[in-house]
Order: sequence, then structure tokens, then C-alpha cells
Amino acid sequence: MTARKLSISVPPEVEETIKAAAAEEGKPVSTWLAEAAVEKARLAALHEEGRKAAQELVAEYESEHGEIPEQLRRQAREFMMEAGLLDDEPWRAAG
Repeated sequence: MTARKLSISVPPEVEETIKAAAAEEGKPVSTWLAEAAVEKARLAALHEEGRKAAQELVAEYESEHGEIPEQLRRQAREFMMEAGLLDDEPWRAAG
């Protein structure tokens, strides 16, 4: 595989974090950064897959049982936030 050179700018504290993490794993900084970027992209894709699956489940449920009441949606959102499954992003209704 041919490597391509990429120039990035990061704050000093991020530079130190990157260098320390790479050293801890015994990898060059460029290898560590490349692996971190690939992992971040993989997790983002999994997150989007999960979001779409959840939206499909809600849509399927609502098509059979009617719209989920707003109070129950709020309770579910609070539960998911407490469980670390959702951040402060505004709730997106299935659809």
C-alpha cells in the first residue's frame, strides 16, 4: 500500500495526547492517526446503521399501534441519554 502525506494542524494538548497514545501502542504517529480515523469512520457508520434500524422499528410499531405518545418518547429519550446511548442531539422522530 502506498502512503500519502497529509498535513494537519492540532492544538498542543491534542498533539501530546496523540503522541502519548501512539507511543503507548508502539506505533508511529501517522499509523496511529490513520487507524484512529478508520475506527472513527467505522463507528460513525455503525451509529448511522443503528439510527436507521431504530427509526424503522418505531415506524413499524407505529404503523401497527398508532403514534407513540410524546410523554413516552421523552421518557425513552431520557432513558437512552442516562444509558449513554444518546447524546444531547435533538430527538429525531422516525419517518
